[in-house]
Amino acid sequence: MILAEIVASVNVAQHLTLIIESPFQNPIVEKVFETVIIAIFILVLYTAGVYLIVRKMPDEASRFTAVRIFIVLLLALGLLLGLMEWVQDPGQIVLVLGIIWAALVVALRDLIQNVVGSLTLLITRMYRIGDRIQIKGVYGIVMDIGIFRTTLMQLDKESGDHPRGEIITIPNGVLFREMITNTSRDLSVTGDEIRITLPFSADLQNARKLVLEVVNKHTCEIQQQAAKEIEILGDKKYLPAYGTQPTVYLHIDEYQVLMVVKYFTESDRRSEIKGRIVEEISGLIPGITKIDQEGTG
Repeated sequence: MILAEIVASVNVAQHLTLIIESPFQNPIVEKVFETVIIAIFILVLYTAGVYLIVRKMPDEASRFTAVRIFIVLLLALGLLLGLMEWVQDPGQIVLVLGIIWAALVVALRDLIQNVVGSLTLLITRMYRIGDRIQIKGVYGIVMDIGIFRTTLMQLDKESGDHPRGEIITIPNGVLFREMITNTSRDLSVTGDEIRITLPFSADLQNARKLVLEVVNKHTCEIQQQAAKEIEILGDKKYLPAYGTQPTVYLHIDEYQVLMVVKYFTESDRRSEIKGRIVEEISGLIPGITKIDQEGTG
């Protein structure tokens, strides 16, 4: 009863009310303090989020992209909480966010599309760092996937994916408008071909036999690997079974015979394997007028 009488007194009640409302005399200082608390909260979320990303994603390339996107999301959350602290009316917050979003959509449409493209890449893994892709007529190896752009080292297909020394950056939003070819996402092998020009007088049956023997000699293990990878891919998605053995096609090219041999080879050693095959074929088959190594299947 004595405690109730003390609390009920006017001076004490006012004093307690003042302490509960705020420990700061200046409301601006109070808002700055709460903003700092929000910043610390965002920092704690960042630390915990990065820790979880590193643990859940063993792939270094995916972690690299995920951390960048996570930072953008945390910054957006921090901005929202900051607005809620400094603007008391919820209607004003919605209005401010609507104005900011409308301005961003109009002024930064391509930038937003690039961010959405980056999120799409993280979720779908359409391509990752280290993959060989072709997009917008550019063929290269993915060096970096940023929040806005993808960086490629351009490769020369005709010389067996030899780096050309040219760094290409492509906006991530392009993936919504362009077709992307990924030559290393699900398969470590790729199709290749060699074109051999022979005169009509050449022994075509013997030449065909020798070509197949040489190609089989250098790609026997690769054919088995290709069959396994294609079977695994067929279990994930619809892919009809087809043979991985080398095949030879004959065409009449003006006054000569064009022999095209198609085979599977390792993506990373395509140029090396093709060079060995061509060197051996050149010494075994007489009468060859031309060997074209630039064709790829």
